[in-house]
Amino acid sequence: MLEPQVWREAATQVFFALGLGFGGVIAFSSYNKRDNNCHFDAALVSIINFVTSILATLVVFAVLGFKANVMNEKCVVENAEKILGYLNTGVLSRELIPPHINFSHLSAQDYAEMYGVIKTVKEDNFGQLGLDACVLEDELNKAVQGTGLAFIAFTEAMTHFPASPFWSVMFFFMLINLGLGSMIGTMTGITTPILDAFKIRKEILCVVCCIIAFLLGLLFVQRSGNYFVTMFDDYSAGLPLTVVVILENVSVAWIYGTKRFMQDLEDMLGFRPYSFYYYMWRYVSPAVLVVLIVATVIEMAVSPAGYNAWVDLPPHLFLPLPFFHTPLSFFADFLLPNSCF
Repeated sequence: MLEPQVWREAATQVFFALGLGFGGVIAFSSYNKRDNNCHFDAALVSIINFVTSILATLVVFAVLGFKANVMNEKCVVENAEKILGYLNTGVLSRELIPPHINFSHLSAQDYAEMYGVIKTVKEDNFGQLGLDACVLEDELNKAVQGTGLAFIAFTEAMTHFPASPFWSVMFFFMLINLGLGSMIGTMTGITTPILDAFKIRKEILCVVCCIIAFLLGLLFVQRSGNYFVTMFDDYSAGLPLTVVVILENVSVAWIYGTKRFMQDLEDMLGFRPYSFYYYMWRYVSPAVLVVLIVATVIEMAVSPAGYNAWVDLPPHLFLPLPFFHTPLSFFADFLLPNSCF
């Protein structure tokens, strides 16, 4: 809880969940009527987001716990078979096995007891037996994050569900809807100000933006795409988004003025918002965001993000490559699977 990385990721999650800093919320709100009750809308969206986050947390940790329990049971079965093999070949004495242990109904607690006895007695050559501890906490600590959580951990866990094909289809259908919903909001934040400032046909602008986004997205579907996803997540999704949000906060609360903004809300709503908002917008939110940004910059300077090597070549060889090499390498790899791209 004291690590800045935890709070930075929590803030990033709030920004993504509420659409803050992307311009989508501002773009959608520009279509509201002047007397729209934005106070009720903001409170309702925040409550729904909070409840949805709690529900998602319960589901995620329940699935990860289920997967860890299944993998731990599998570990117990595999190592129990090894122990039976050692007992049959005489490598281990049957006196090492507690009398109450039944190999046909072996629990994790029984295996842990048996594992401890064998490790104590065979301390000198225990490593040669190749036995694992099969601790449930270790399986939980192996839980992946990011793209691996959705495409590896969840999919592997669903193979153990009853009617697993149904749940797999529903899960990926949910992912598609989440992606489309996020991109619609993000794209609206891009196209709305352009349409308001210039006389451009909306259909043409949307098609052009989608084509550009598609070409840029090819960067993430290469063989090394996961590295770019991790890099963008570390450097372009967290800190820059926090900077955008604090600039929006300062521009409204200090440059435009909190009092003027409160007066505008009173004219729109018919009542003056609580004074709580005044102090939060003007003092608390900027201070918290500044502390978060400073702590994040210090942490990134002290311990920069690291990535596993994809190819064993000097880093300077990749610097001169132009950006248009990405779509070319994508199509070359698609048409010529054995090429060097």
